Amino acid sequence: MNILRPFRAPALLAVFAAALLAATMLVAPTADSAKKKPQYKNKIFFKKVTQVASPTSVTAAPGFGNLLFITSRMGKIRVMREGRMLAAPLLDLSDKVETLWVEQGLLGLTFAPDFKKTGRYYVHYTAKGGDVKVDEYAVNPEKDPTRTLPASGRNVIRIPKVSKAGNHNGGAIAFLGKFLYIAVGDGNNPGDQQNLAQNLNSLRGKILRIDPRPDQTSGRTYRIPPSNPFVAGGGRAEIFAYGFRNPHSFDFFRPAGDGELQMAITDVGQGRAEEMNVLPFRLAWGANFGWKLYEGTLPYDCEAALCPGGQTPVITTPLIWPALTYSHEAGCAIIGGPYVEDKSLGKIDNRIIYGDFCTNRIRTAAPNGSWITNDRGIGSFLPPGKDQHSALNGFGVGAGNKVYAFSNFGPVYRLVQKAVRVATPAKQKIGCKKKPNQKRCKKKSASLT
Repeated sequence: MNILRPFRAPALLAVFAAALLAATMLVAPTADSAKKKPQYKNKIFFKKVTQVASPTSVTAAPGFGNLLFITSRMGKIRVMREGRMLAAPLLDLSDKVETLWVEQGLLGLTFAPDFKKTGRYYVHYTAKGGDVKVDEYAVNPEKDPTRTLPASGRNVIRIPKVSKAGNHNGGAIAFLGKFLYIAVGDGNNPGDQQNLAQNLNSLRGKILRIDPRPDQTSGRTYRIPPSNPFVAGGGRAEIFAYGFRNPHSFDFFRPAGDGELQMAITDVGQGRAEEMNVLPFRLAWGANFGWKLYEGTLPYDCEAALCPGGQTPVITTPLIWPALTYSHEAGCAIIGGPYVEDKSLGKIDNRIIYGDFCTNRIRTAAPNGSWITNDRGIGSFLPPGKDQHSALNGFGVGAGNKVYAFSNFGPVYRLVQKAVRVATPAKQKIGCKKKPNQKRCKKKSASLT
C-alpha cells in the first residue's frame, strides 16, 4: 500500500509565500542596520610616562607596587610614585660612575626579595677608572622606601677593567631566590683580544651567581652558593655561565602551561650577528654560550690556538647555540626584554619581547624549550628620537607586570593595548587622461587594499 500522501503544490506554495512575507516584514533592514558593523583589532601603543637622562633600567620593588624606579646612566636612581616623579633621587652616584663611553655608567638595579623587611638593594655600574662594581645600599622600608640611608653603601664585588675603552660591561642584575645574578661583558673591543669570555679563571664575559650577604667566616664581601657549577674546581666559583661578549639582559620565567623554569639571555654581537638564547634554566648551569669561538652561529676570527688551520674553532666543551640570530643588515645591537606576563597586553602576552638599538622596530617570540617560534613584529614602533632614531635602551617590568620600554634619548614608555577600528577599503578614481586605452580605464573606480 502506498503510504505517501498526495503532493498538493498550490497549497504548499501558498504556505511558503506567507512564511516568506512574514519573515521579510520582520527582518527588513533599515538604512542603519544595512551598514556593515565596524571591525576592530588590538594594537600596542607606547604611552610616555616620564623623561630621564639616558635611562638604563626600569624596575619595581617587592611590596611597593606604587613605586617605579628608573636608573640613569649618569648615576641617579629616579623614583616615580603613582605616576609622579619625586624630586629627590633614591641614590646619586654621579661622582662615582664613569660615563666616558656609552656602555659605561649606572647600568642595573635590583631589590632583594625581602626588601620590604631589610630594605636592601643593589646597583651595577662602571666605576671611575673603568672597573665594574656591584654595591649594596639600604633604605628604612617602614619609614620611607624612597630614601637611601646615609653610609649604608657597601661594595659587594669589584671586577677590574680590561682596556682603556672600558666597553662591554653587561649591566643586567637580578635575583632568583636568594642568589644574585650579574651579567658582565668581556671588557674588550674589538674581539675579546685576551679571550676572557672562554677563560674560566676570569669573571669577564660571564653571568655570575653569588649570595650578596657578607661571609662572616672568610671575611669575603659575598658568599659562594654551594650549588654553583665550578665550586669543586675547573674555574672561578662565582661563575654560573660563560662565553658572552656583552650580555645586555637576561630574564627568568615559566612559560604558560609549562612548569619548568626558563632563561632568556641576549648577547650583543661584534660586527655580523646579534643573538638571543632561550633555554631551560638547568641547561644554562655551567654552560658555554660560544663567544669568541662563535658570533651567533658564525665562526669568529679567533686565534690559531683556537682555530688551527682555518676558521672553525676546536670545541672542547658542548656549546649552547642561540635560539635566534639576525644580521647587522637588520640592526646593530640586540636589546632583550622580559617574558611578558600581562593579560592586558594579550597581543604579546606569554612572549619574549626584544628590539634593537639602531632601529625602532619591536618584535616578540614565543619560547619553545630551547628554541623560539613565531618570531614577529608587534605592528608598532618605538617613537623615534633624534634624527628619527629611537635608540632603544631596554625594557623593564613594573608592578602588576606592566612592561616599559625606554630610549637612550630619555623617554620612558609604558606599553598599552587598545582596540582600534580597522579602516574599510576606500574607493579611488583612476585617472585615465594620459592613457585612455588601458583596460583599467574602463573601470570607474577600484578598491584600495
